[in-house]
Amino acid sequence: MDIETFLTTLYVVVDDWYKAELQDEMVKHAGAVAHLSDSEVLTIALAGRWQVGIPWCSERSLVRWMQEHGRSMFPQMIGRSAFNARVRWLWGAFIRLQQIAARLLEKATDLYECVDCVPVPAFSNGQACKEPGHWLWESTTGHGGTSGGFYIGDKLLLSVSGPAGVVSGWLLGNADIQDRWLLEAFLSCRAGQPLLHGPAPDPHAAYAQRCSPPTGHLGAFQAVGPTRSSLYLADRGFNSRRWREHWLVQYAASVLSIPSYNDAELGHWSSADRRFLASKRQPVETAFAFLSQVFGLKHLNAHSRWGQYTRLAATLAAYNIALFLNRSFGHPDHAFLTLLS
Repeated sequence: MDIETFLTTLYVVVDDWYKAELQDEMVKHAGAVAHLSDSEVLTIALAGRWQVGIPWCSERSLVRWMQEHGRSMFPQMIGRSAFNARVRWLWGAFIRLQQIAARLLEKATDLYECVDCVPVPAFSNGQACKEPGHWLWESTTGHGGTSGGFYIGDKLLLSVSGPAGVVSGWLLGNADIQDRWLLEAFLSCRAGQPLLHGPAPDPHAAYAQRCSPPTGHLGAFQAVGPTRSSLYLADRGFNSRRWREHWLVQYAASVLSIPSYNDAELGHWSSADRRFLASKRQPVETAFAFLSQVFGLKHLNAHSRWGQYTRLAATLAAYNIALFLNRSFGHPDHAFLTLLS
């Protein structure tokens, strides 16, 4: 579809959901009457998360394009500073839109969820070598991702329904926080309250080797979403017999991952078993690929933690809404590259 049809369709979907589920919950601020409605701001910000098939490449160019070419759809388009402030005030609405889309896309065949972590760099390693500091002073050094190298920034824990591939919840933490602690915070928050208890320490392990709760940044807990399944498929970063028993007892969550070689309970998995689990975990890997390629997950370019949450929430909401649009038009779920043409 062309740009105007895409923006119109996106606005109709967002406005319907906003009036049905969000309008009564929004807190109105005193001051001048807003030129753009909340639905218009949400629509423009969501469209700005697309990185392919669009004539803009940043928020600055998005606002400029709307001012020059989008007056027929948004006649009261405001300037960049005012638009950025409105978008940040609506950061919680993006989380709700992502969860509404996830609920509407839910299928009876979604019997499990896939969880995994992906790096969210704050800046490049080259910038880190040249600059003494950065706006995101809480950023830490982590290791992982597809490239398997070091980076500076945060780590995103994403939960995707399987096999549909819909984002059901997420949580952000410092890059040096272990994956198991991120999942601990995620599952405990879904159970009712965010906690970092962890399993009982191994009495045979040295004191220095015992795991202790992280002290870094974790958030936003509003984005973990409701529990949709008690079965979570994970990769090697989450395997541990003590952690697995702890999650099952405390949160009634069964976390299945390839066991370590010294796990006497599960023993050694065959190659066929590993391939089978990898095939069932493919939805989360596919989601990471499209979030990076189409929606710019690795290049949020935020200038504050608030802005980072806002752009991350908008990115994941745009991903779920794109799935909703593809299904509505009878397209394949992940036909993002051909949705705009």
